[in-house]
Amino acid sequence: MRERSDDSVDRARAKTIEERYAVVTDAMSEGVYDWDLRRNRLDVSARLAEISGFSRTEINADDWTRRIHDDDLKGYRAAVARHFKGQSFRLQCEYRIQRSTGDFIWIADTGRCLRDERGLAVRLVGAIRDITGRKIAEAKLKSARYEAETARANLADALESVSEGLVLFDSEDRVVLCNSHYRSYFAETVGEEIAAMIVPGALFWDFLRAGYQRGMLPIVDQMGGFEAYVEKRKEMRRNPQEPIEQLLSDGRWLQINEHRTQGGGIASVYTEITELKRRETELAAKSEELEALSSQLSKYLAPQVYSTIFSGTGTTAVAARRKKLTVFFSDLVGFTSLVDRMESEELTSILNEYLTEMSAIAFEHGATLDKFIGDAIMAFLGDPVSHGVEADASACVAMGRAMQGRLSELNRRWRQKGLDYDFQLRIGIATGFCTVGNFGSEERLDYTAIGHAVNIASRLQAHADPGGMMLDAETYALVRQHLGPAEELHLSVKGFSDPVRAFSIAPPRESPGDVVGYHAPGADIDIDLDALAGDDRAGLAEALRQALAQLEKTD
Repeated sequence: MRERSDDSVDRARAKTIEERYAVVTDAMSEGVYDWDLRRNRLDVSARLAEISGFSRTEINADDWTRRIHDDDLKGYRAAVARHFKGQSFRLQCEYRIQRSTGDFIWIADTGRCLRDERGLAVRLVGAIRDITGRKIAEAKLKSARYEAETARANLADALESVSEGLVLFDSEDRVVLCNSHYRSYFAETVGEEIAAMIVPGALFWDFLRAGYQRGMLPIVDQMGGFEAYVEKRKEMRRNPQEPIEQLLSDGRWLQINEHRTQGGGIASVYTEITELKRRETELAAKSEELEALSSQLSKYLAPQVYSTIFSGTGTTAVAARRKKLTVFFSDLVGFTSLVDRMESEELTSILNEYLTEMSAIAFEHGATLDKFIGDAIMAFLGDPVSHGVEADASACVAMGRAMQGRLSELNRRWRQKGLDYDFQLRIGIATGFCTVGNFGSEERLDYTAIGHAVNIASRLQAHADPGGMMLDAETYALVRQHLGPAEELHLSVKGFSDPVRAFSIAPPRESPGDVVGYHAPGADIDIDLDALAGDDRAGLAEALRQALAQLEKTD
């Protein structure tokens, strides 16, 4: 009940955020879009529909691309590709798009993608601004040096009609002309006195320094101080490329686009992007939440299943399919008898350590862990990824061998901690067609496999010798060239009317002298000779000689 209540709270919170987001986007002067790349679905704000001249239902991702001017389409696609590949921090592109009335307008498209756990772009969220006026103004700026004073006056009027800050500098970084919006950034942040310094002929670095001294540029000191900042900005102005983002002391963000003029000067466009930065912060927070959630969810799913779901190649629908699988069952012999003899904390520690080690081996061999049933493990190979029936069967048998070997190491480790008991692992493996997929309800799903091979593997595990492995006939036929001869049996098992043909695989014997052990009250010795290096062997030999001398002296 608590879980459902939490889900209700989360849904209500998400709905509230969505409603607030809708109000904000409708109130903005910029149009906002959300492009779901997996479904190729484009959601746009009312403002963006107004800019394009089409209704919100008439705009989709494919139609939007078709409306881009032929001369700008290549550049747009290149910018999108760079961003999706992670070569740019955000999408920033200016291009022309055809409105419903047939005319073209210039827009600035700024966005940022949301990526999945593999780094693949799954959504693109961005904002569209109508920059037709700015483009006209820029064109006029570039030709201003070659026009008469009347044209200069007309250009100044055009600058004032633009909502962004525009300023033209000559080759010595002195102001040629600017609009009132540019001066307002200084006036609103550090006062009219500094804004009054911005007149034709004023040196850019002089009034920028005055603004810095009044605290206008809070992050400049983090960049090594004002002089270092000036040198960096001069270098950027010599070869303008990427837009510059500037934080002001009143919390506003400006994006600065600089262009070289034919006369060697600089035309600068200052655009306020405070709202876009806020949305980026929210998007980053959402991304972190999704990453944290997916990380937690991954603990409850096999890596293959988790990968297919979060890469978009899988599905969470109630559905199943027929596939040939190699199914694995294992049981820890003797564990049940310890339940009443050990404290629950110690028992839990041993079981968790055992399952952790066995899970790691299963993942190494490409197995899908179906479930844990106490100390028992069910897994299968062949779905969602298969390397071929023979390869899957060989990997499954190798996985079982690796688990038995790892259990021997765990037994030695547990003995050193005082557990006077050696566990053995018995295994059953069968190959055949199964129904595999999502079973359950729309609210709760279980990814598992059912079928003849599952039942056979479970029964074979119950008949296997402690420390041994039992294979069905098909599995043995697939892997016999790697295993060699085995004891053939015909077993009468529960649920099957006819005897089941199976092959018993004995546990591998350790070569003589590989491991030396002795355990008694007052002595607990385990020596793995293969693991000892030369110096360690010499040290151990000396310690044993001293111990032997003490033993003989005591006798």
